Amino acid sequence: MSYDSWKNAEKVAVLGAGTMGGGIAAHLANLGFKVLLFDISDDAAKAGLERTKEAKPPHFYDADSISRIETASIESDLQSVAQCDWICEAVSENLDIKRSLFERLENIVRDDAMVTTNTSGLQIALLMDGRSESFRKRFMGVHFFNPPRYLKLIELIPTASTSADAIRSMTEFLENRVGRRVVQALDTPGFIANRYGMWCLYQAIHTAEKLQLTVEAVDQITGPFLGRPRTGTFRLADLIGFDIMEDIAKNLMTRCENDPYLPILQAPASLAKLIEEGRLGNKTGGGYYRREGSQFLVANLSSLSYGQPSEDEMPAIAELGSMKLGERISALLERRDEVGEFVRCHIPPILEYAIKLGPEISHTARDFDRVMKWGWGWQMGPFELLDAIDRSALSKQFSPTAPPPIDRYYLDGKSYDFDKGAHAAQQDNPRFAEVASLPVSHEGQGFKVREDGLGGVVVEITTKMGVLNPDTVRALDDFVQRNLEKPITIANAGRAFSAGFDLTFFISAAEAGNFKEVESALEELQRLGANLRRALSSAAVNGIGLGGGLEVAMHCRTLVADPEALIGLPEALVGVLPAGGGTAILRMRSQGDAKAMVSACMTIAKGDKVPATAAKQRLFLRQKDVLASNPDQLLYAAIHADRAELPPLDWTPAPPPLAGMIDQQIQERKAKGEFGEYGVVIAEAVKHIFTKPANYQEALALEREEFLKLLGRPMTIARMKHMVETGKPLLN
Repeated sequence: MSYDSWKNAEKVAVLGAGTMGGGIAAHLANLGFKVLLFDISDDAAKAGLERTKEAKPPHFYDADSISRIETASIESDLQSVAQCDWICEAVSENLDIKRSLFERLENIVRDDAMVTTNTSGLQIALLMDGRSESFRKRFMGVHFFNPPRYLKLIELIPTASTSADAIRSMTEFLENRVGRRVVQALDTPGFIANRYGMWCLYQAIHTAEKLQLTVEAVDQITGPFLGRPRTGTFRLADLIGFDIMEDIAKNLMTRCENDPYLPILQAPASLAKLIEEGRLGNKTGGGYYRREGSQFLVANLSSLSYGQPSEDEMPAIAELGSMKLGERISALLERRDEVGEFVRCHIPPILEYAIKLGPEISHTARDFDRVMKWGWGWQMGPFELLDAIDRSALSKQFSPTAPPPIDRYYLDGKSYDFDKGAHAAQQDNPRFAEVASLPVSHEGQGFKVREDGLGGVVVEITTKMGVLNPDTVRALDDFVQRNLEKPITIANAGRAFSAGFDLTFFISAAEAGNFKEVESALEELQRLGANLRRALSSAAVNGIGLGGGLEVAMHCRTLVADPEALIGLPEALVGVLPAGGGTAILRMRSQGDAKAMVSACMTIAKGDKVPATAAKQRLFLRQKDVLASNPDQLLYAAIHADRAELPPLDWTPAPPPLAGMIDQQIQERKAKGEFGEYGVVIAEAVKHIFTKPANYQEALALEREEFLKLLGRPMTIARMKHMVETGKPLLN
């Protein structure tokens, strides 16, 4: 049987409206799927949907996403799954309940439908007992991570009965349509993420208790300093919830009784006491941390009473923080202080356990590492760390019974394949191409030009945070003008597309009175925008797309954005307004509707920034612009984006009431405290561009004029300096 039709799936049945089922349904609805969300009754399904709508962080992009979900009852409406292309079961973690449900489903689902179970640790093969060969061939585990919108990993767990074609088709579907990164795991208890990741979390807590370190000290050590998320150890435990941790640990201890490393999953004393007292982490308002007003109090590991956390940074963190992670850990293994002691008691055991577990639960070292990076947020996986850390310092900390590691787990572009017992190349979906992987053909002032393999180029902004400056803008414009017939994709390999224009340039020029230099820089930024409109251009906006950087992207023929990117024109927060064409663009995108024009004017005057999912509503994105369904395929989507010629710029006169309507909004916002005296000055400047120009070119000239007037004011310079020094706005 062919499973190629799966790539065209449109309707999904999610069975189970609990935390995971609701999150999965929301994620799929965000991507445009029609979703039937089931629970034991329709009332239960509706209640689950309401909980999902209230979840923090938000699970839904917008109201349109919510409208794509219908609720249904497992008891009375199960026949409706026959309409669905994918049946995604996510009921409670109970083997008997799940098996009973699949028995009912087998007689209803279409022969060509996908059927999966979402489970964090049940044995997938046992769920298929008694099912037909056809059903078993297309059945597999799909382990989403919570919340599904934000965590990109899916562990895909086939059984011995699953068809190889079904595995391939499901992998492509999950990567290309569901927007996730897929790692195939073996059908073992806890798969990779929970079997190993939970063990590492428990081990860190046991180590903290053994060494009598404070909660906040351990979180300092086990956060970014060890290449992990800012949640460290104890904040992460609070986030997961101690009841969830305990359930996973007990399941693993029951099913892995011959694993000699499993005693670590016995609850540490502090965790056991907190569970006994009903303090289960964030969900109960307190665990290792407790929030009181705007403050976080921290528990003493011995008494579990709360107190003020220490703000002192540990000396080792300050001294070694700039080193590469492997070198840092190597140095810590030899260091004789409390940080070194923690690292010696924590890092060697977790790497030793990875060596032991690798062949049992994973196909390759790369798969294992990716799970820890994509699912647990580690900078490097355990096998990457084994290659990066000084083995002589590490090996003497291993236990006498530790399995020996191989010399290197990554060699000549290949990773170690546990199944083959040798290094092997693993193929990635070509849609996951990264900017840094493309060959460089030219380097300019603040940018690199890379070949995209299709006859076009990717222009990578290489300044810190993609910040623009006059030299980079000038060089970019020269390059674009010389390549108008070649597809050009503007992208960034870093964590930000662009944080805007270099504020230090404006401060220095203003203080020296070089306003002509600023005007020239603004003219060049506007000219770059005009030439990008003429060119076969697209932009791939990741992370942060703000200010002048967003203005550049807005002029491209298509803008493709990561849905979680932060997008906006926050120039008002530093005392000016968008003058790279951004103010004129929002004015034109809103024209024809006076209320929309007022709203767009206020968006600029307030310096609004929003997630890309809300950017079309704010007119930062056009309807034709694209949200990438898989953020890791952002570059691919931008390279393949529509580059059709844009329609001519059409500026229509402002309706007579517009100036008065904007004035009314300014005064109302001033009365509410949203605008101070200087905020009113900025809003008035924006109003002029919305109401006075007769055409687009006049609007661009007025953008420059109003920008320069504001830049000449001391309050603008104060705002800019405060932002440069603190990273925060000054609302003077």
